[in-house]
Amino acid sequence: MIRVALETQFARGTSTGLGVYASELAAALRARDDVEVVELADERFDLWRFDRRLYWDQLRVRRLAHAAHADIVHFTGGTLPWNPPHPCVVTLHDLTWLRGANRGRQYVRWYFGRVQPRLVRAADAIVVDTAAAKADVAQGLGVENGRIEIAGAGVDQAFFGLQHTAEPGLVLAVGTVEERKDLLTAVRAVALVPGARLICAGPFTPYADSVRAAIARLGIKARVDLLGYVPEQRLLELYARASALVFPSRYEGFGLPPLQALASGVPVVASDIPVLREVLGDCALYAPTGDETGFARQLRRALAPDDAGKAMIARGRVRARTFTWQGVAARLVDVYKSLM
Repeated sequence: MIRVALETQFARGTSTGLGVYASELAAALRARDDVEVVELADERFDLWRFDRRLYWDQLRVRRLAHAAHADIVHFTGGTLPWNPPHPCVVTLHDLTWLRGANRGRQYVRWYFGRVQPRLVRAADAIVVDTAAAKADVAQGLGVENGRIEIAGAGVDQAFFGLQHTAEPGLVLAVGTVEERKDLLTAVRAVALVPGARLICAGPFTPYADSVRAAIARLGIKARVDLLGYVPEQRLLELYARASALVFPSRYEGFGLPPLQALASGVPVVASDIPVLREVLGDCALYAPTGDETGFARQLRRALAPDDAGKAMIARGRVRARTFTWQGVAARLVDVYKSLM
């Protein structure tokens, strides 16, 4: 029996993709008979604010990890404390700040883009979600491929069980409203598709002001709804209502929302970048990053699918079933055992 101290704080409060990863992985590991999970979490605060994240990374999680007396400590949010306990594993979903994919405040860029890449190298194993992310991390951090393992991500079964009642013209965008997700391109594309309307579900950053300004300039306030963060049940309801999902992200380590859409039977229009090709295969429609005309053209196809489009949707549901949290847990247990 391996005793694993697993960082799950990201599933508390404003839970984004990091929270989904942490909570689903915890559940999948608990379902096994060879792992004992000790969660590293503190219910008292939300990590969405930078000062709280810094406190968590460098003080609180380190103390909790030491108190857990575990065989392995697994940090799931892509960050490590200074002088972490060993052996330890870190899941590094992407190199957003190192690659300059988000601007943010200078001290945020410094911490995530310069300090953390140095600290992450101290992990005994680095886990990523895709082969594209592995190549990116190896090059960006200057670490050997042998220290990086691909464990993937999964889809909650709730998405497969949705009663899909698509509303005509309803386009869904899911994800934090930040620069690299490029919601501006989605807004401009929807403006070019008569009858289309956009609902965006995801917490706001200052970039949301640029999106609101574009909506006003384009005169489509009545056709765009920025909801901010929504709880899981509301998110499932949105997938059930959507006629298409748009995912114009310029940089990703995986791309969970379009995979959730495939599981839900919702056609996907995504950026044509290697990681999304790897995850979605031939089960999505693609457009060049930042090309609102290309996205608009593909949205028209997605909103009125022909026989080929319907076949693509069916393939997508089959493909999504190959991404399971049980598989992720199994691959991670192999990593844990290799370090022991």
